This record gives sequence, structure tokens and C-alpha cells, in this order.
Amino acid sequence: MFDNSKTTIIKILLLYLGTSAIFLCIGFYNSITKETENIIFAQMADLRDISFEIHNYLRKNNNDVDSAIPEILQHINTPFAIYDKNYDVIFSNLSQIPDMEGLRRGFYNANGKIIANPSIIPHRDKKGMKRKPPPFPYKIFLEDSSLDSKILFTKLKFSGYFILIFALMGIVATILVRMFLKPINEYIQTLDTFIKDTTHEINTPLSVILMSIETLKKDNIEEQKKLERIKLASLQLSQIYNDLVAYNFPHSIQSPVIKLSLDSILKERLDFFTPFFIQKKLNIYTNIKNAYFDGSREKFVLLFDNLLSNAIKYNSKGGSINISLEQGKFVLQDSGKGINTKDLDKIYERYSRFNKDSGGFGIGLFIVKKICDEYNININVNTSDKGTIFTLIW
Repeated sequence: MFDNSKTTIIKILLLYLGTSAIFLCIGFYNSITKETENIIFAQMADLRDISFEIHNYLRKNNNDVDSAIPEILQHINTPFAIYDKNYDVIFSNLSQIPDMEGLRRGFYNANGKIIANPSIIPHRDKKGMKRKPPPFPYKIFLEDSSLDSKILFTKLKFSGYFILIFALMGIVATILVRMFLKPINEYIQTLDTFIKDTTHEINTPLSVILMSIETLKKDNIEEQKKLERIKLASLQLSQIYNDLVAYNFPHSIQSPVIKLSLDSILKERLDFFTPFFIQKKLNIYTNIKNAYFDGSREKFVLLFDNLLSNAIKYNSKGGSINISLEQGKFVLQDSGKGINTKDLDKIYERYSRFNKDSGGFGIGLFIVKKICDEYNININVNTSDKGTIFTLIW
């Protein structure tokens, strides 16, 4: 599967799983909230029953707390506290004393323990209650250590469900996307094979033409100018085809990473462009030193070819090109008209052409920038009416 297919799958999955996660979060949040309410109501119902027992013991002793406490402690194991209406403590065997805010709210949570006044929670079956309980002069708070753990268990349980469902959705989505992209990938694979075969089939006759031209040049000097034009056209066709393949089908370029001798590649490409230099009567000045880089030979050929092609294309007839190469730095300077400063931000965009008389598709510098980005090569351009300088630093 190609990198662009993988990128497409990732984008689709991120969009699908992202929106699904949002809806799942909303649904699970509502479910957890509802389940938490059910737990609180159930627990408060148990505490309310205990609170009613304490009420009964107090009423049995005419609301005399001191008289009722021994009997309450004998039958009630849950820690409790009795307050008057002003929240002054009358009796308490709670593990901790709630602050005034907690007392007024009737609900206090600290260190995993709940201290609550069950009467603040309305009965779930309000309509089923035949009468209100009689007035009572005290406020009773009970301590419960299991409510927090039950709520935590519920949250963990729903979190587990969420992760499981989300993972299953991700697996199903991945399978569906792969099934959807499978015929597209098969078509791309077929097209890729076609491109590679076509490249070979086109390059072979081009090589034959160029070799034949060299042979004919030795045998027939009178036709030399015509043969030079044929050679230039063949070389130009070869370069255009390579650029189009690199732009439209970058995955078809063989790119094993090896230690490259950039000076050897550059000299080879200068020999390739020599007929173009001669045709435009350009003066070439070089200062080429040994330089090495770990990368793809095919991609550096494309990089040098497009920079040299631009220097030729946008140069004036009889102009000059200065080329310098050393370890970590490559500089190419032409003597053309330069680039308009307002167009500098656009020179690496695809189909950018600032001189329509020079021809081309406007993808050369786009390819150069893409290769530089791939290998973390910093590319700078300086321009004036006396020419343009491209500097590559790595």
C-alpha cells in the first residue's frame, strides 16, 4: 500500500473515530450521570431508613438525646451525628466533622467518605407518600464509606465499555476503509507498473537516438547542426518525462538510501546539460569539491537537473552560471533577470511560472523543494535584476 493511501486511511479514521468519540462521550456521560443518580438514590434510601430508626428512638425517648443515645448505639452501627437547627453538634461519632458549608448543603465528601443528611434527598416515590413526616427538632447526619467506591466502580465500568466499543469501532472502520480502498490501490499498482514499463520503453529508444546521433556526428559533419537539434530535443524530452513521473508518481522512483558522491553526480549532470549550455552560449564556472550525502541517487539527479534547467531557462543568451559545491553546501548562481520579489513566496508552488516565454510546466522547483524537505536540506534564494542565487545547506 502506498504512503498516500496510508495517509488517506489515517485521515478517514481520524475523522470517523473523532466524531464517534464525541457522540460516545456524550452518550456515556449521560449514562454515567443517570447511573450515579441511581446509586445515590439507592444509597440514600438505605441511609434514610437508618435515619428513620434514629428518629423513632429519639421520639420514643421524648426527643431526649442523652436518654436515646445508648439505645441507638446498641442497634445502629452506622456512624452518625445529631445537630440542632442551628447546626450545633449534640452528639457525634463521625470519623470527621463536616464544615458549616457541608452541613448547610446536607452533603459532605472527604477522603472517600460521604457524610449526608438523607432528608435532603427527595424520596423517589414522592407521589406514593401518603403524608409528610411530622416536624423534627434535630438534623441527623450519617456517614457512608461505600458510596464513593460504588460511583468510582461505575465510572471505571463505563470507561471499560467505552474503550472496548471505541476499539471495536476502530477495527471495523479500518477493515471497511481498506476494503473501500482496495480496488483503488489495485488500480494504482497497475498504473505504477505501467509507468515503470513505459519509462523503460521510452528511455530505451531515447538512448538509441542519442547513441546514433553521436555515431552520425563522427561520420557526417555536414548534418551536425541538425543532429544537435535532435539531440537537444531528445534530452529535453527525457528530462520533461522524468519530471512528470517524479511529480505525478513519486512512489515509482527507486529510492534506496546509499552514500552518494554528490560531486560525481553533479559533474555527470553538467555533461548532460552541455548541449544546452552550448546552444545558449552560456559561460559555466565551477568550483566543485568532494561532497557526500546519504540519500537516493535518482532524487539528487532530479534535484540538480531542475536547478540547472531553471538556470538555463531563465538566463540570458551569452550569460553565465556559477556553480559551487563543497561538503554541506551547494550554490548555483545565474545571470538572468531575477525573480520579482512579490513572487518569491510562490516559487515552490506547483505550476508556478513567472516567464511564460520560457516554457515548462512550473513543477521543477516544486520537486526541488519536496526533495529538500525530505532530506532536511535548507534551501535559500536571493534574487536581483542581475540574477538569482540558490543555496542549499545540509
